Amino acid sequence: MRPLVAVRPPEYWPRPLFVALMDAADRVVLADTLSYSRQSRQNRTLVRTPSGGQWLSVPLAAGRRGRSIREIEIKGPFRWIRKHWRAFAYNYRTTPFFEFYEPELVPFFEREWDCLGALTCASVDKVAELFGIDTPLVRASEVEGAPSTVRDIHASTGGAFLSAADTAQADRRLTEVDAVVHLGELRYRQNFEGFFPEMSALDLLFNYGPEALPMIRRKAYTDAGR
Repeated sequence: MRPLVAVRPPEYWPRPLFVALMDAADRVVLADTLSYSRQSRQNRTLVRTPSGGQWLSVPLAAGRRGRSIREIEIKGPFRWIRKHWRAFAYNYRTTPFFEFYEPELVPFFEREWDCLGALTCASVDKVAELFGIDTPLVRASEVEGAPSTVRDIHASTGGAFLSAADTAQADRRLTEVDAVVHLGELRYRQNFEGFFPEMSALDLLFNYGPEALPMIRRKAYTDAGR
């Protein structure tokens, strides 16, 4: 049986569905060679606030059109990353597990990142580490020939294609999809009244700690593609 391989552009502090995909896959290729997409999760994430959700966006330098994620430069000065950390700390310090994970996260926000690809891939790596996911994560730019389309990246892996529900339709237009990961309704106690979906997976982690991954596993399922 061929291993299940997911090909996915890296997200900045990815969502729970991304975590479910990493957990279900035998290998994940972070497609940093694909073209940067505006209004995506590639340079922004959502944190829970008293009023709902707040976008944290990474400022990008001009000249982004047609360039790959790994080529996109981050606009300085680098005060933005300190602001991002302050937003996490302000909104999550009262959660049960923020202080538990804080020492693991602080070094990330003390760096001065100048490349979007390196930043987003590193945030995915850190989320996988904190959730305890040991699925191998490889950057497309590290694959021989640095393939720059989903079809070519997948062809280089020799595995069966594993997609996630939010991109399965687009993936089917590009390549044969063998299986799709779905994440059923995942409602949980957040640090402020009410529930708002699509937060960074850190939202779940700060509130539930080691129970976060089992919660995702109970709601995630994989079906065969068509």
